[in-house]
Amino acid sequence: MRRQIEHASVTLQGVNPALYRDLALYLQVLREHLPDAVEKALFHLATRLHPRRYCELPADRRRGLHERAAALVRQAGSLFTVEQLVQLAAALASGRQQRQQAWLTQLRAVAADSDHDAGAGAAGEADGSVRLSLAPPVAMTWWRGHEAWPAGGDRGEAPGGDPPDPSPDDGPDQAADPFAEIPAGHLREGAPPLWDSGLLPREPVELLTWLDGIERALARRLLDLSHGLNAELLRAGLSHSLLPLNLLEAALSGQLEQLAAPANLLRLQLPVPDPLAGSLESVALLLRTADLELDYPRLRTCRSRLQRHRQEVRRMAERHRRLRRRLQALEAEQLWRQDNPRYRQL
Repeated sequence: MRRQIEHASVTLQGVNPALYRDLALYLQVLREHLPDAVEKALFHLATRLHPRRYCELPADRRRGLHERAAALVRQAGSLFTVEQLVQLAAALASGRQQRQQAWLTQLRAVAADSDHDAGAGAAGEADGSVRLSLAPPVAMTWWRGHEAWPAGGDRGEAPGGDPPDPSPDDGPDQAADPFAEIPAGHLREGAPPLWDSGLLPREPVELLTWLDGIERALARRLLDLSHGLNAELLRAGLSHSLLPLNLLEAALSGQLEQLAAPANLLRLQLPVPDPLAGSLESVALLLRTADLELDYPRLRTCRSRLQRHRQEVRRMAERHRRLRRRLQALEAEQLWRQDNPRYRQL
């Protein structure tokens, strides 16, 4: 059985180069089509959704909008490589582990406080009494910040809030840059061992986790680019509100009800305090891999190759888990017989 597990690792090691090439090709095609996809989304937003606002913009603001948007796309496009996504996936995985550890620490602290309170009040309470408290089970001050991302910051305003004063000196270089390149080895200290090596994992279960991390990192880069472009739309005056990053992320995960919109655009109906004011809509740029692959057949072909690799890795991972469980059961049975002389004769 051990030989079967080792054979699966050797087989996967031979498949990994093809998987890496297809992943690199997908990202290359994505970099090629990304400027055109952003241009189409901005064109539709400016000429179909907000034509009056765009016509009222001075010529210098319109030129500045196009130049800064193109610069953001070029800057973000340089980060759509396998190496950069691996670094970002490591940072995201490290942040997730830190949040889980903080959550467990909070639960242990709550349990310790409950035991202390129960011991202190045991003398004055009857058996079987129930203690009621309005305090939350965990400190909500920590929970409000549990979704902070390691890379980039949320510069967003609340929907419908007052837009910041557009200053000519307040450009992308003056704020926290969400498209900053992560150098090799950076943010690796707290990263899981899966991301320590520069090679693809040789175990199918780990490789499946690795692929999921790459997908999360890719979605995060597209989210950062969308947020940066939305900030430029607000700065130019083409948009009057800036949706925060956590709201864009919720839309990506399907947690928000969205209105029909063209590719790579997000339309949301925002609640208003006055029912007589009618509905209030907010439109923002939101780059999605599904929309990009739908518009560009070559990118869709690359995705289908990656899906075939994923399906093969998933089959290997399921078989690997079964073999591992059987091997552990046999090892446990052997140890049981060693620890119990009565079973040695069976």
